[in-house]
Amino acid sequence: MPETTPQPSARPIDAVYPFEERRAHPRFSIHPSRRKWVLAVLTLIMFSTTMDYMVMMPLGPRLMELFGITPKEFSFLVSIYSFSAGIFGLLGSLIFDRLDRKVSLVASFLGFLIGTLFCAYAHEVQTLLIARAITGAFAGLLSGICYAIIGDLFPIAERGLATGKLLTSYSLASIIGVPTGLYLSNHIGWHATFGSIVVVGTFALVLAIQVVPKGRWNLSVDPKGFFSGITENALDPNARNALLTTLLMVHSQFVVIPFISAYLVSNTGFPSQNLPHIYLLGGFMTVVSGILMGKTVDRFGARRTFTKTGLLFLIPVFFITHLGQASVGMTLLITTSIFVLSNFRSVPAVTIISSSIPSSRRGSFMSLNTCVHQIGAASATFLAGSVVTEGAGASAMHGFSNTAYLSITFGVLAYFQGRRIRMIS
Repeated sequence: MPETTPQPSARPIDAVYPFEERRAHPRFSIHPSRRKWVLAVLTLIMFSTTMDYMVMMPLGPRLMELFGITPKEFSFLVSIYSFSAGIFGLLGSLIFDRLDRKVSLVASFLGFLIGTLFCAYAHEVQTLLIARAITGAFAGLLSGICYAIIGDLFPIAERGLATGKLLTSYSLASIIGVPTGLYLSNHIGWHATFGSIVVVGTFALVLAIQVVPKGRWNLSVDPKGFFSGITENALDPNARNALLTTLLMVHSQFVVIPFISAYLVSNTGFPSQNLPHIYLLGGFMTVVSGILMGKTVDRFGARRTFTKTGLLFLIPVFFITHLGQASVGMTLLITTSIFVLSNFRSVPAVTIISSSIPSSRRGSFMSLNTCVHQIGAASATFLAGSVVTEGAGASAMHGFSNTAYLSITFGVLAYFQGRRIRMIS
């Protein structure tokens, strides 16, 4: 018999949410059709932030040539975003369980759009570096808020599919956002790429104001102290297991992913004009696989699914980092496998992680998880930038194959660490 996603059974629902709180809580007061609209708006917001981050990687060859910077210097442009997101994610862990979820969402998204607008008007690498730090700061806040809202609105038996749909924002950014951004960069200029994100984001902001319900969803503002959002999660062994799993998974991905585009162009002869096809094909396949994985998680259980699929991502990672001269078709097959199998791991893992803490601490925990995620991405990107070097005449990249062994090590550790997490709410 299929193993359904475990339900929290330690306390009855009336004990978790007294009558007055149940009446105010969106899980009980919002019609399911409106929950779907909220999920759609959150996906559009995550689409905007994901495109903003992802488009930097395929822009790498152009920006390195334009600004005359090395791969290591380019890694600073990528990693400053994540470092800033991590620091502000830590700030979110202090305040988000004390604030209205909608206010937090709208204010953070507005800050993100302002930062992205600054990117569109940057004309030198130092200015762009500062703009990326501002944008990353608010993106770090947004990720934690969105996942906290998902945890608030959807019961655990439906959370896998909701998480899978939210994660399709990454796929949609690959299908629509990155190819469009690269097209604008090639035909108008790289500044237009960030301008288009501001346009899409403004539309998402208007929808969020209209659709997302107002209310203090966390219901249990912690009176123990300002830093309790950090201390209680840090003292919880299950929360620590979840945070360490996030850190290891992120390192497994980001020691490889940021330099794939530059490596393919400089080392394998992959045509730069075909770079959008990587994100178009890979993104389309992960939209499909993300929804299917969400349904699989809800049917068979997140833990069981993660056990079966948590290591598959490492197979195409090894092949892409050891790829020599190859056809366009073979390259697209491997890169698409990276997209799909990354989703196979992330959907059950995020479901497990977001269910590892009580609902009263979900906002602070998910912000802290974002902090760990972003700082992990930044440190992994910086580590990759230290391993990868340019060859003579900047015609090739050396050392990229070594990132595979780092990725596999981190990925295996993440797999065993993730199996230790208990799902409780």
